[in-house]
Amino acid sequence: MIKKLLVILISTILLACNSDKGKQKVKENLGKNIKISEIKPEKITRLNISSGVTEPLNEVKSVTKTGGTVKQINFKNGDKVKKGQIVLVLQDQEVQSTYLKAQASYISNKADFEIKKKNYEKFKQLYDKQLISEDEYLLKRTNYLQGEGNLKTSQAIYLAAKKDYEDLVIKAKLDGVITDLNLKLYEKIAPNTDLVTIVDDSKILVRTGVSVHEISNLSVGNKAEIDLEGIENNYFGNVYEINPVANKDNKKYQIKIEIDNLEGKIKKGMYSKVMVETGSKTGYLVPKNSIVIKELYSYIFVVENGEAKRIKVERGYSNGDKQEIISDELYANMNLVTEGQFLLEDRDKVNILN
Repeated sequence: MIKKLLVILISTILLACNSDKGKQKVKENLGKNIKISEIKPEKITRLNISSGVTEPLNEVKSVTKTGGTVKQINFKNGDKVKKGQIVLVLQDQEVQSTYLKAQASYISNKADFEIKKKNYEKFKQLYDKQLISEDEYLLKRTNYLQGEGNLKTSQAIYLAAKKDYEDLVIKAKLDGVITDLNLKLYEKIAPNTDLVTIVDDSKILVRTGVSVHEISNLSVGNKAEIDLEGIENNYFGNVYEINPVANKDNKKYQIKIEIDNLEGKIKKGMYSKVMVETGSKTGYLVPKNSIVIKELYSYIFVVENGEAKRIKVERGYSNGDKQEIISDELYANMNLVTEGQFLLEDRDKVNILN
């Protein structure tokens, strides 16, 4: 009986020992579950992201110097016009009268000058041959010079009056679209009033600004992507112009992006999100959510020999949902922990999940 009890006791002890060894073995193999992603050095394109406003590449505003009454309107806002077409006509009796008087004075002075010129040339030949006195010659010369002065004065007055008269007929100065035409027939217009604007909307400029840190890496021709409010698809263009002097209020350097608008969907004054390339470099980009913040420092975890290694990093360029990281400990083809990193400590054992 005693022998049987000893056998049972020894068996129980051996089973317990084997059970403890199994648990210990499981415990030793237990690691934290993670997912990884291999990352490599890649080209990082810097983007300046800012807001912008659209404007036509070319536009011409017509302003009346003299004013007048609206006699004819041939187009309305949104109509396309060709260069040279008559958009509208004003009428002003005073402008027409001034023009006709100036024209008559110019014609009269021109005829008078021609007579005095011929007399002067005739008397000069006689004076050169010593057939007339010097006083007679100088009198004709004085008359000639006075006639020349009167002609030039009347010509200047005539040309100014002619321009005012011709400007009563407003013609398109370029191919484009009619905008800002807010006149009615027989409406009386005051001098220096804006009449109409014609915009060439085949090409559009987007105005935006960049900081002092980005202007040195920016060049005319750099690529840009434009996300326009109210338009589904983005447009692509190039830097058209760079102002080398910063705006005194916001300290930004204004740039303009040129984009094609052949379909005419982009309108003047649209707000947009502008993404301009400001240079490139080679570095490491990682998902922003793979970075762990502890005590105000940034860290990533990589897997080495089945363990998690914590690496302190500096943040570089931000590009959407990715972040450039900088550290002397980074290397090519490293296995970056992308899931489970917030539960890790340095040198934790890990299990890599597919």
